[in-house]
Amino acid sequence: MINMINKKLESNIIIVISAMRKIIDIFLGPFLTAYFIRISKDSIVYLSIYYIFSYSILGIATYFVAKYIKNKFRIGMFRVGIILNFIYILSIILLNEKIIKFLPLISILQGLSLATYYFPYNLFVINKVNNSDRTDFTVNLQTVSSIIGVLCPFVLGSIITITNYNLTASIILIVSIVQIVLSFLLSKDEKSYYSNFDISRVFNKLKSNKQIKQLLKVEIFTGMNKNGALEILNIIFIFESFKTNMNLGIITSITTIFSIFFIELYAKKYKRKNDKNIIILSSIIPVILTFTLILINSPITIIIYYIAYVIFTSMLSLTREIRIFNIANSYLVNKNDQCEFFAIREIYLNIGRAIGFFLLLLVGMYSNQISIYVILLILDFTLLLMGNSLTKISKFEKDIH
Repeated sequence: MINMINKKLESNIIIVISAMRKIIDIFLGPFLTAYFIRISKDSIVYLSIYYIFSYSILGIATYFVAKYIKNKFRIGMFRVGIILNFIYILSIILLNEKIIKFLPLISILQGLSLATYYFPYNLFVINKVNNSDRTDFTVNLQTVSSIIGVLCPFVLGSIITITNYNLTASIILIVSIVQIVLSFLLSKDEKSYYSNFDISRVFNKLKSNKQIKQLLKVEIFTGMNKNGALEILNIIFIFESFKTNMNLGIITSITTIFSIFFIELYAKKYKRKNDKNIIILSSIIPVILTFTLILINSPITIIIYYIAYVIFTSMLSLTREIRIFNIANSYLVNKNDQCEFFAIREIYLNIGRAIGFFLLLLVGMYSNQISIYVILLILDFTLLLMGNSLTKISKFEKDIH
């Protein structure tokens, strides 16, 4: 039965699994952050240590996962990632507020679950979607994720506020179980016959290419902003200003609605020859509004800044994701080297994350308003650097393999 599922249906199953992962990530993102802040009595130190451990493990684990699945067991490793995420959520429920005492252990489990889930997933997306269809696929996937992003924060925030965190975690645990079941509907991947995993060889081969160099810069900056410390710092701003998980959920839902509108608008423009102006605009506006936030710190300026941040970093992320997968499926990266390419990219991304959370750790240690604003400006400035590098990367919209 499993082998009879056609590729189109299989692709749709992956989208459904991704949508469920989005629900889980919303819970493990803003709401887990708010939970940590509450039970640690507003200490950013614990939160920073958790993420530094988690992403360090992710970077290390990615190397070994990539090495193991280059020619086999990609679907199997993907299932392992989903199962580990289930165990991670279960651990949060069982440990309750004692989780602070077990942060190193929990962060290791989180890092392993991320590595075993997302790395195989990236390899699926390279080979199941043509470059010519990449924009439509990515936009459709992001639209589904955005709809979930509108509904889930409000629903989850309301449940946490009305009941408690553990009951909400139990609901997420059920979603994770459904994910596990769906993963077994994916057909077994055929064994590949590429050369043995050799990350040094591929890095030496790619590092001199200007496009790859710019892409790796983008990954470091992304690790510091959208996929790292800046994202968490913004959630802290929102939670500290509006106090409840319900308010956090409402604001997250509202910002996602704006994000959907602008992403759809951006998708129509993306097929034009030049999208550099949109990239530049998306990287500049959040930085300008950061200065407004610093000069006039109020709930209104925080919301305005956060809405702009979500909208424009979402467009930057969409551009980044399309370019990454297109490059991986272009003449720049041989099919034999795709596994190593994504491992290299993941290492750079997690270097950026480690740097960002180390800066956040310094904020927690000094714990004053000036240090928070300084780090906020530094992390926001990486958006400008990210945008500048993105403008230098070609689209590679035609299939070359």
